[in-house]
Amino acid sequence: MKMEWRLVMVLWLFAWGLADAQQPAYLEMDAVAENLTVPWDLVWGPDNHIWCLEKTGRLSRINPDTKESETVYNIPDVYQSWDNSGAHSMALHPNFPLTPYIYVNYTYELYSGRLSRLTYSMDTRSVVDTTILIRKLPGNTSHNGSRLIEGPDGHLYMSTGEAFVENIAQDLSSLGGKVLRMDWNGHPVADNPFDNYVYSLGHRNPQGLVFSPQGLLYASEHGAGTDDEVNIVHKGTNYGWPQVEGFCDQPEEAEPCLELEVEEPLAAWSPTLAPCGMEYFNHGSIPEWQHSLLLVFLKKQQMRVLHLSDDGTSVESQDVCFEQELGRLRDVLVSPNGRVFLATSNREINGWDYLAQEEDDRIIELRNPMWSYGDAHEPKDLMEVFLEQILATSPLEEGVLFPQPATHSASMFLPEDAERADVQMFDTSGRQVWQQTNRTLLEPGVLHLNIDQFANGLYILRVQTDQGTQFSEPLLVQRP
Repeated sequence: MKMEWRLVMVLWLFAWGLADAQQPAYLEMDAVAENLTVPWDLVWGPDNHIWCLEKTGRLSRINPDTKESETVYNIPDVYQSWDNSGAHSMALHPNFPLTPYIYVNYTYELYSGRLSRLTYSMDTRSVVDTTILIRKLPGNTSHNGSRLIEGPDGHLYMSTGEAFVENIAQDLSSLGGKVLRMDWNGHPVADNPFDNYVYSLGHRNPQGLVFSPQGLLYASEHGAGTDDEVNIVHKGTNYGWPQVEGFCDQPEEAEPCLELEVEEPLAAWSPTLAPCGMEYFNHGSIPEWQHSLLLVFLKKQQMRVLHLSDDGTSVESQDVCFEQELGRLRDVLVSPNGRVFLATSNREINGWDYLAQEEDDRIIELRNPMWSYGDAHEPKDLMEVFLEQILATSPLEEGVLFPQPATHSASMFLPEDAERADVQMFDTSGRQVWQQTNRTLLEPGVLHLNIDQFANGLYILRVQTDQGTQFSEPLLVQRP
């Protein structure tokens, strides 16, 4: 009989720790989404929706209140092996959807992965273009990592697996077994420590990546048979794989620990538990979990709460939750108002024969019924977010084209009763390079254009609304 996950379950969180366990809290558990196929990465969007990337390459937008799900895109060239290759990580541009980019990492053939940037159109509510930023990453049937996350410095960080080829984790010419750092156009940051993408090295298969509000970068990674790890990742630092596993506590590791200047982990587990997604939690909605890392595991089918020291540089105790209750857990997501979501991973090769329920895979929410979450982060339409971003960054005069210079899109306010417009673009020699007649406006009175197809340079935009109003404005297209 199918388990009724839509009925609220109340359960005890129980604790196991290195110090005295705290009083557990009552939480409600409810399924936000069901019948997924290995949801690998969960991202909280500016629309207060869950953006979910499944192993198959399906990218969905899920309303956590109504549980309505919208398929945004199916990545067409995702390669899935018998094991765990496929789509692995995603990120939204910090200014999404005004800057309309979605970043995805996936395998496209057996031994190769890539990082691509998808362009999302507010006009069509769909992905309209793909740009490959990193064309070839090491890949395999598994051990492909990865996570994508924005850093406090405004750059994009990405963890990568070593693809079952141990030595590439120490090879600075390879992007496998690393944490990478780049700008949002996919270029290495100028002050990276090795004059390429590499930010840190010596990782095995890191599947969790998160910054704390204090700016510390934490990464979780799978050990081979021993020593799963959680590390604090520092610029230019070596984390030892494959010469060192976990702490520098074995005689044969003494020399490589010194030679490589290995940074020892914050925590390690032997035998392995298979850690995956990780979030920093510091919210009053669950007081027992404040200032901790929430880390989910596959092999041990549990979530651990890693209670941090005041400065965040050590783990003072650990609590174990949901052990063998939900199956394999691939990711955890914390919303800005303290809601917690878990993604199961039971329909993968290591789970489906004996773990998968009829309704798997699922995204499950944990809520404290005694806490008032407020309405500041209620789900809203993506168009509402888009218009708020335009209003916050633009002049309000009719007929003014902005931003200047423009990189990927440009907008113009028109008379509020305008619903359609004829649009023409001319180069500086007066040659028409593009036109669209009777174009439906994004919203009445708002013209928004994707200009990715135009080369750098100066253009003239001419607009005539369905009410007969005309405007002519210069547009400078300038990209790095």
